[in-house]
Formats: sequence, structure tokens, C-alpha cells
Amino acid sequence: MELGISTQIFWNYQELDLEYAITHSVNDLCFKCVEIHCQSPMFRGWGTSEGNETKKSLKDILSTLDVELSLHAPYHDLNIATLNLGIRREVIKQLKECINMAHFLNSNIVVVHPGFVASRKYRRETAFNYMIDGFKEITRVAEDLSVNVCMENIASKPKAMGVHIPEIIEIYNSINSENFKICLDASHANTTGIRPEHYAKELREYVAHVHVSDNTGSDQHMPIGMGNIDFESFLRNLRPYKGFVVIEGWIPRNQDYFIEWDKKQLEEIISRI
Repeated sequence: MELGISTQIFWNYQELDLEYAITHSVNDLCFKCVEIHCQSPMFRGWGTSEGNETKKSLKDILSTLDVELSLHAPYHDLNIATLNLGIRREVIKQLKECINMAHFLNSNIVVVHPGFVASRKYRRETAFNYMIDGFKEITRVAEDLSVNVCMENIASKPKAMGVHIPEIIEIYNSINSENFKICLDASHANTTGIRPEHYAKELREYVAHVHVSDNTGSDQHMPIGMGNIDFESFLRNLRPYKGFVVIEGWIPRNQDYFIEWDKKQLEEIISRI
């Protein structure tokens, strides 16, 4: 296992210097992987022609660094299970764009959120089937480009899909592609009432990417040790997983202090398992 960092941690509502966040994460904080969120405002101009300049800038910077890269597909205001056909076209377009971006930047990991039922007036089964069709469509693009679509398990909410283990496995089996995997998020798993280590044990054969942050059962992303997740048990139950463990969260101040704390805690845990 190698440690990575999400660039979203450095976003502070005023500015996100994405290029600096990447170089700082690699050169100063010594991470082996960075995860870029492909959505505005974290990714300047995402979804517009302005985004081409950001794309080129990232390519140039990454060519100078010894680092692996994962991408997080856009999810704010997007829902792959939407029944609104116009919005659906835009969702699929942006997800395909992210997969193409991964190929351009020499990454083979794109993290994608599952969908949710937009209204209690809608049948969950209908929204679920729209989501499956959407995942199949974007995964075909990923297959052509040798990119893995990694669906992230989501925090427990009444309208959310891809939360509980049986449904995650059902989604995985429905897509039935070598390029469709699971991104296991320990913090999200901890909101379900089921321990994250149980998620790790039951899903490890499907997992190609991992997100970590702590919480006490609510949908928070806190530094390691400030919640009640047993990360040693979680990571041990993932074995023989050999991919990246990416530190997530949003830290409004003193980012480096908490990131270095998380990194130290996780390195010690990994050395023991």
C-alpha cells in the first residue's frame, strides 16, 4: 500500500492553486499519489474551453514529478441516476470527459459516485436502472482507454445508492467489466452502522482504490484518530490490496499539520500489518 493525498484538502473557498497543491504534495509532503477533483472551482474551467488550459498546465507539471495520479470525477450537482434526460446527457458527457482526461494524464483510476433517487415520487428501481445504464456507457469508454472506473461507496442517506455491501456487489456484477472496480471509502462505510473493516473484508476482491478519513458515524471527514474508525483492522482486512490509500477530507486551516499527522499515523499502521 502507498499513501496518496486529495488536492481538494487544499481548497479554501478563496482560491485553489491546483498546480501548487500537486507540487507541494509531492515535493514537500512526499506523497506517492495525488488525486485531482475534476470539477469547478477546484479544476479551473472544468467542462468549458477554459479547462483546456488547466489540462495542458497539469500535463506539463506532472511530467516533472515522480508521482502517480488518480482523478475524482465531478459529483457536485450531478446525478448519474437522474431521470431528467437533458441533465443525464450532461452527466454522462462530463464523466466521459474525466475518463478521457485520465488517459491524457496517464492515470488509470477515475473515482465516480453512484447516483441517488432525486425524489420520493420516483421509483428507486427506475433510478437504479438509469444508473446502471450510465455506468455501462462510461465503462465502455474506459475499456477502450485502459482506465478503471472505480465506483465509490457513499455515506448512508435515504435516497443514496451504492451505500450497503449487497447493493455495491449488485452494481459491480451488473456492469460486469474488468474496467469497473470499487473505490472503498472508510469514512462513508462508517456511517452505515457496519464497521469499515467488514466492508474491507467483504469487498476487497473488487477494490482498486481506497479513500480514508475519520468520523464518529456521521458524514464527516476528520483527521485520523479523531473518530472511532479502527484503521489497523480496516487496512488489514483489505490485504492483499496493493493500491493507493488516499487521504481525503476538507481542512479549512493548518492543512499541512493535519496532513502530516494523518500520514504519520497511516505509515505506522501500514508498517504493522
